[in-house]
Amino acid sequence: MSQNQKVVGTNCYNCLYISKKEESVAENELNDQGGIDPKTEGDMKKAQEADLITLPGGSKADAANKKFCYHVGIAMFVTVRMCCVYWDSKGVRRPWKK
Repeated sequence: MSQNQKVVGTNCYNCLYISKKEESVAENELNDQGGIDPKTEGDMKKAQEADLITLPGGSKADAANKKFCYHVGIAMFVTVRMCCVYWDSKGVRRPWKK
């Protein structure tokens, strides 16, 4: 993403930590809003600490694929319907950092 490109909607797919490679996602992997719920206790703990959410108002039809999140606090597959506290993008303005 170029620095001048407008980020529309904050979700996993426009975050710095997301893989460029899309993989198919099976419908049974998705929750009712198009996200992927953690499957193991360890992943559930990471998801809770990261507040890894599925955004409201979506459906399974909105998630045609999945991508891997490389952030050490996540390290699992996510969909375009998801976001967490680690979300970041080039050009984000943080006024407390100069």
